[in-house]
Amino acid sequence: FYWTSPVLLITGGPEVEPGPMQLCFLVTTYIIGLWMHHTADAQKYFVLRAKKGLIRDGMFARCRNPNYLGEIIIYGVFAGFSWNHDLYYIPWINCFIIWILFFYPNWLAKDRSMSRYPEWSEYTATSGIIIPWPFGETKYK
Repeated sequence: FYWTSPVLLITGGPEVEPGPMQLCFLVTTYIIGLWMHHTADAQKYFVLRAKKGLIRDGMFARCRNPNYLGEIIIYGVFAGFSWNHDLYYIPWINCFIIWILFFYPNWLAKDRSMSRYPEWSEYTATSGIIIPWPFGETKYK
């Protein structure tokens, strides 16, 4: 699935290559996604090593799955490389299929597992499942 964008880019010829501004945007966005993905994973690893429980601060204060959000950004950048191709939508369709069939069920399973903690309802009121929730007040800063 993830190979469709590079295939479109390679077979499309020079007219579908991203321009300098597109490349700048794609590389910057890729770096943000990579940072988000690995920072959230590192936070989860080290916090859970020190103390088991619900992580409600840092990257997880407003988003329950910041590592998945980083991964979505990364794969979105890969799909973005084919913006100038007539079939630019195929990599996006592939990404949405993967996100819906594999990522979304994992988010729901994680939510079900984490709902056993007493502070769960308060946490879900101040955090989004994948998009950071900007509203509400959190105790943990």
